[in-house]
Amino acid sequence: MKLNKASWIVLVILLLIAVRWGSHAVSENWQLGQAQRHGEQRLLDYISDVRRTLSRFYHLPYLMTNEANTLKLFQGDDRPQTQLQQQLAQLDKAANTKGWYILTLSGSLVTASKNAENWKLSDGKAIIHKILQQREGISIVTKSVGSTPTYFVAAPVYLDVEIVGAVAVQVDLNVLADQWFASDELILFQNAQRHYFLSSSSVYSADWIATHPEVVAAAQKRSLFNGTRLTLWQVEQAPYLAQSVTLDDLNWTLTYLTPLKNLNATVNWISTSAMVGVLLLLLLMRLRYEQYQKRLSEAKIQHVLFEAEERQRNMINKTHVGLLLIDGQGRIEEINPMAKRYFSLSESMVRQLQAWSLFDTGNPNATVPLLLKNLTEHQELADITNVETVARRSDGSLFPVLFSLIAVSWKDRRHYLVTLIDISKRKKAEIALQNANRDLQERVEERTAALKSAQQELIEASKMAALGRMSSAITHELNQPLTGLRTLLSSNELLLERGETQLLKANTKLVHSLIDRMAAMTSQLKSFAFNRPDALQAISLPDALQEILRIHQARLTPVDVRVRLSSDLPLVMGEEQRLRQVLGNLVSNALDAMGQTLEPKLSISAVSEEHQVIVRVSDNGCGTAPELLTTMFEPFQTSKKMGEGLGLGLAIVANSLRDMQGSIVATNNPDAGMSFEIRLRAAQ
Repeated sequence: MKLNKASWIVLVILLLIAVRWGSHAVSENWQLGQAQRHGEQRLLDYISDVRRTLSRFYHLPYLMTNEANTLKLFQGDDRPQTQLQQQLAQLDKAANTKGWYILTLSGSLVTASKNAENWKLSDGKAIIHKILQQREGISIVTKSVGSTPTYFVAAPVYLDVEIVGAVAVQVDLNVLADQWFASDELILFQNAQRHYFLSSSSVYSADWIATHPEVVAAAQKRSLFNGTRLTLWQVEQAPYLAQSVTLDDLNWTLTYLTPLKNLNATVNWISTSAMVGVLLLLLLMRLRYEQYQKRLSEAKIQHVLFEAEERQRNMINKTHVGLLLIDGQGRIEEINPMAKRYFSLSESMVRQLQAWSLFDTGNPNATVPLLLKNLTEHQELADITNVETVARRSDGSLFPVLFSLIAVSWKDRRHYLVTLIDISKRKKAEIALQNANRDLQERVEERTAALKSAQQELIEASKMAALGRMSSAITHELNQPLTGLRTLLSSNELLLERGETQLLKANTKLVHSLIDRMAAMTSQLKSFAFNRPDALQAISLPDALQEILRIHQARLTPVDVRVRLSSDLPLVMGEEQRLRQVLGNLVSNALDAMGQTLEPKLSISAVSEEHQVIVRVSDNGCGTAPELLTTMFEPFQTSKKMGEGLGLGLAIVANSLRDMQGSIVATNNPDAGMSFEIRLRAAQ
């Protein structure tokens, strides 16, 4: 039976489809089998690498489980903790690990080789839970999305037969991944909870896999001709053969991904080659027919080329870029409508027009006209792009353009294609931007000058304010000894009337002391510019306190005063005048606070503690608001009524203590009143 042309075509197509499908199936089955066997071998290699690498760390926790300092620590002796930290730090450095930790049964941290700010209690609980389950050395991996995987090897600490804690060593899992990055292979690690925690790829990291669960969920199952079951993953449209194996000793699952992109390309090449081979046989059988088809195709190609040239010509004519085609002598052979519009050229003006004449020749340094005049001499320069130059219209007006030149072959001769873009609008915008920048610069300079003037005015105002504060402080400090002088002089009148000369002499001595104190205060103005005295001296705190109590003895008469000083109280480092000033201000402040108290009580104590002397002054007065505790040592901060104080006393106390390398803290008492705690450096 004779077949018509359509039947032959159908038969050929069916034959080619069958050949391609059959060769594709056979070659794909063979290639997948090869990939499956290669993946199994690579998995075995990786398993060996993992076990060999991690085996170096399994024994590390046991170095500290039976250490004497470790056992002492769990027996309640905290003394070796510092030495234990040093041991852990040395072991951490020697073993090239990420940290050594000693844990309690609650999972909390006892001590560590380094700053444990990043320690997670959840990690400790997981380690202890697994140790109590297995009662032997364990390993565990923790990982959350966005964090680095944490791998611990740990061992229990025994006291007799009871587990009392654990020693854990953190291992950097990058020691596994670093050696695989160079191999450009993709292998993934899962822990017992089926969470991916490590990947050998920087692109498809464990976090990436965890945030793309659809990759695993959409896995496909395939079977080879021999019945072998395969799992195929699709990772960002790239196919992979996934092979997994579980390590029972680690409870890890390793998944090796073999890229199938090249495999598919090979399969396609084989199937295509088979199909092409069959097709060649068919072509040889139909050679005469193909010769006829060839002649027909050539005719069609010529028609297509003609249409393509026509389309290209239309595109050139409609483009918004000026195009010139010039020969080796610089004559214009073709010009598109946009270029004509740029230069205001008519069709008659274009004939025999030299390209260099379209550019500004008035500038002797203009390179574009010179290049276009001598194209044959400068062929090596005939490939330039986006050079700014000035073009000339037919009416003589100039405009800026971007000039590009490239050599092309047209009609078997060397020609040059010139591309022109009118940048007049862009130049106008650049000029406008430059003007705006210049205006902005002028405004900035004006504002800067105004700011400098304002700054100078602020400096002058600050000087006047500083003078005001200084005069207020002097007035405040001189008022205290003047009040004491008034009290002593009043007392002297009574003593003189009674004839008590001994007490009169004692009071007179106090008067001289107060006068000396006032003189010392005024003499401090000479060194007002200095923050602290030149040198601190060893001073007796009891002597200074005794003088202050004698000065305020009249106001202290109705007060229950209790003084407790340690018998071994050392001398303190400071300046005698400033120390008395501090104690006097605190006692005066306490007396003012207890002005309305029915049973006023003043307590002063001093003890020595770690090279410091701590003085505590407490009263049962009115106290202060909690929100004022943080600002009460600032100048002009007071809770007294207008005229009763300037708020400088406590500020002077704080500054004086700071100059003597001391400190002060104020707190409200639970019942009533306030307490001030002074810390002074003890003399050696």
